[in-house]
Parts: sequence; structure tokens; C-alpha cells
Amino acid sequence: MKRVLLLPLFALLFSCGGTTRKYEKLIADVVQTDGGVKIDLNFKADKLEEIRQISVADSIQMITDSFNAGRDKQIASLEKSISVFNASIEKERAARRPSQVMIGSYQSSINKTNEQIDALKKTVPDELAKYENRDASEILAIVVRCTYTIDEPLTTKRATETFDFYLSPDGTEFYSKERVRE
Repeated sequence: MKRVLLLPLFALLFSCGGTTRKYEKLIADVVQTDGGVKIDLNFKADKLEEIRQISVADSIQMITDSFNAGRDKQIASLEKSISVFNASIEKERAARRPSQVMIGSYQSSINKTNEQIDALKKTVPDELAKYENRDASEILAIVVRCTYTIDEPLTTKRATETFDFYLSPDGTEFYSKERVRE
């Protein structure tokens, strides 16, 4: 009976270990490669864990959030310009001899800026087209957090670093890495 219970446990342990070993090898190759040249930095993974998976839905959300943040900054800048134009109109009207040409020019600028704001509000990210007809739960990437030690190339001292590595869903391709600030 004990053997029957232990067999699935061993299978589970070895299957998880194989995945992290695969990640470790890929990450070691990435860390120890500089400009296509492999450098032996005596890489040792101290901690390696898959922290999340990025799905199509997650990617769409990230693209949309980033796009909206940029668009909101542009709109805020344009609205600030409108405020300046309105102040200029009020200043011109309060002048001893208001210039209708200047007031008309400021008003024209306000109208054009409002049109730009309306156009911006209607825009959507172009990058979303590549996700059409894809399952929202499809996994596009995995994020693996790795804390590792290496020999620094110039000083030969040991350095410990922590990075999030963005890998393909099967863990065979490296996309990017991001330093973890602790």
C-alpha cells in the first residue's frame, strides 16, 4: 500500500524538478551569454519559482492599460492647452481694445484641440488585432523568478541577483528579463 502511495508522489516530484531544471538551464544560458558569446560565470540558481502565467487576456489588459495611460497623458496635455487658450481669450477681451482676430485665432485653436481630444478618445490600441480569434485563456508566456549567484566578470566576487524571466509557455525560449527590486 505504501508503494502505491509513494509512486505518484515520486512522479510528481520528478516532473516538477524536470521543469525547473529546464528553466534553470535556459536562464543560466541567458545570464552567461553576452553579445552571443558564452561566458562561464559559475552560475548557481539559489531559488527558482514559476510566479505566474501570462494569458491572452492578461496581455490584452497590459496593452490596454499602457495605451490608456499614454492617451490620458496626451488628453491632459491638450486640455491644459485649451485652458491656456481660454485664458488668452479672456485676457484679450479684457484688453482696452480687444482684437477680434486674436480671439478668433484662439477659438480656432480651441476647436482644433477639442477635435484632437475627441479623436484620441475614439482610438484603440493597434496591437489588439493580433489577439482576434484567440482563446483568452491561452498561455503566451510564463514568468519565472530566479535568485542566482554568479562570479562578477571584472572583480571575480560572487554577486547575488534576482530577476523575473519571461519565457515561452514550454520554457524553451527566452523573451525578456526584469530586475526585481527588493
